[in-house]
Amino acid sequence: MQIHDTVIGTLLALLGIAVVWHVSSFPSVAGQIYGPDLFPRLTGIGLLIFGGMLVLRGLRTAQGRWKGLAMPDAGTLRLGALAALYILVAVLALVLFGETLGFQILVFIILLVGLIASFRRPVASLTLAVVLTVAFDMIFRVLLRVPVPSGVLTGVL
Repeated sequence: MQIHDTVIGTLLALLGIAVVWHVSSFPSVAGQIYGPDLFPRLTGIGLLIFGGMLVLRGLRTAQGRWKGLAMPDAGTLRLGALAALYILVAVLALVLFGETLGFQILVFIILLVGLIASFRRPVASLTLAVVLTVAFDMIFRVLLRVPVPSGVLTGVL
């Protein structure tokens, strides 16, 4: 079952408004420009903006006829089921093999398989998978200081 973009966009925009309204009650921190409300407020603003954009897209593509709920064809259902299965397998692989193989290798494999399946361009997918793996590793290990397991790359990184 597919829900029309206008319905999803409206719900996201309302959620964004609720988040921004709720975090306005958060206390401010003395001597700092930002406080505990910064990231939830940015998230709420993002939900509001992108929900509004989804509403506009839904209105533009509706062409005078609006369907709140529609049943997709069999091919779309099959692709959706495969995408959901891919996500479950990727999460399971990270949980089961994260310590032995390492975060970097698993993320590279997961990205490469997903990108090739989506774009069907091996060279571009390989390049993007390498760049994103390095970026994710730097974000987690260096910027956020999250100790990700390196597995077989323990002495290398």
